[in-house]
Amino acid sequence: MVICSKSMKGPFSHHLPGVFSVIFLSACGGGGGGSNLETSPSLNNAPEFVGVMEYSVDENTTGVTTVEATDPDGDAVTYSLSGSDANAFSMGSTSGTLAFVDPPNYEAPADSDADNVYEITVSASDGTASASLGLVITVADLAGDKMVLMGNSFFRPYAEHFGVMAADAGFSDHSDTGVFAGGDKGVPKYLWSDPSEANQENKQLIQAALDEGGVDVFGMTGSNIAESTTPTEGYSEWIAYALQENPDVDILISVPAIDFPADWQQRAEEFGVADIHELYAFFVDEMMHKTLIDALREEFPSTHILSIPTGKSAKVLAQMYQDNGLLDDVLPRGPYDESLFTDEKGHQGKIIVETGTLLWLSGLYGVDLSSNDFDTGFDTDLHSVAAEIMQQHDPNYSR
Repeated sequence: MVICSKSMKGPFSHHLPGVFSVIFLSACGGGGGGSNLETSPSLNNAPEFVGVMEYSVDENTTGVTTVEATDPDGDAVTYSLSGSDANAFSMGSTSGTLAFVDPPNYEAPADSDADNVYEITVSASDGTASASLGLVITVADLAGDKMVLMGNSFFRPYAEHFGVMAADAGFSDHSDTGVFAGGDKGVPKYLWSDPSEANQENKQLIQAALDEGGVDVFGMTGSNIAESTTPTEGYSEWIAYALQENPDVDILISVPAIDFPADWQQRAEEFGVADIHELYAFFVDEMMHKTLIDALREEFPSTHILSIPTGKSAKVLAQMYQDNGLLDDVLPRGPYDESLFTDEKGHQGKIIVETGTLLWLSGLYGVDLSSNDFDTGFDTDLHSVAAEIMQQHDPNYSR
C-alpha cells in the first residue's frame, strides 16, 4: 500500500504567526487511471494526521502540542518519535502529547544544528500500518524589556518585585530603573511639577533614565483624578518627555487599590454603588480607562498605552479572606509576611504583592500563569487568582 499526502494552506487552532501547512495523510486506493483517496473496506488503512508542521515555543517552557491522528478503520493509534532531535522530546504513546524533556535554553541550544530549530518525525501506527509527519519546533528567545518605573507606595512593591519574577520566568535581559516617592509625591503630576528638593532629584533621576534611550516600557501609577480639571496633567508631560528618546515606548498605567479597606463599604455607598467590587470597577473602567487613558491615546495616537488592574488583587484576596477561601493563615492587618494589609491605609502585605506582581508578569510579558511555577510562598493558588483577574481585564487596555 502506498501512503499519500495531500497538503493545503489554511488556519489552525494552534497560536502561531503567519500561514501554516496543514497535512492530511491517508491510504491511497482506487483503480483505472484516476486518483481515489477514499478508504478501502477490504484493506487496513493507515492512520491519518491532521496537524501543523511548524511550532514556535518560548524558551524555559516544555509544552509543545498534542499531536492528533485518527484511524479510518477505528483502530487504536499509538505514537512514536524519531529524527535527529527526538531525544530532546517526550511523546505520550497514546495521548500524543509532545513536550520537551528539559526546558530549552535559547542561549544554549540542544538541537543537532545548535540553531534553536528542532526537527523530529512523529509516527502514528494502528499496529499494522503507519503514517509519519515531520515537525519543526523553533525556540524563541525571551528577551526582556528595559523599563523605567515610577510611583508611590501603592506602586513600589510590585515594581521592586517584578524583576525577580521576570528573571525566574526566563527574561534574563529584563532591566528596570525604579524611582519612588510616598503618597501624592509619587504620582505623575507631582513627580513632574513638585518644586520640593526631593522630588526635583527624583525628576532628574527619571529623566536621566529616559534620556539613555532604548526604554521599552515606562510605568506610572494611576491616581485619583476625580477632582482634577485636567486628568492627564503630569501623565502628558512625562509621556512627551519619554517619547523624545524612546519613540516606541509602551506606557503602563498601574491601577492601584482603593485605600482604607475598613471603609470600603461605606465609601461604595457614599459613591452610590453597592459594594467595593462595583466601586473598583468604576475606578478602572470610567476613571482610568475612559477618562485618563482614552484622553492620552487621543493626545498620543501612535503610542501604546495600557493598564494593569494591580489593585484588584487586594480586593479579590480580601473577599476570599472573608469567604474563608484562602488556604493560608493570614491576618487582615499586621506584619508584611503574615497579613493582607500592613496598616489601616491598606498598604499591601506579601500575599497581595505576590498576586499583583503576577498580574504584571501576565500583563507585561504575556506569561501563561497556568504554567508558570514561581514560588509565591503561599498555599493559596495565587497564579489562578491572578489569571482570573487578567482574563476579566478589558483587552482593549492590554499590551
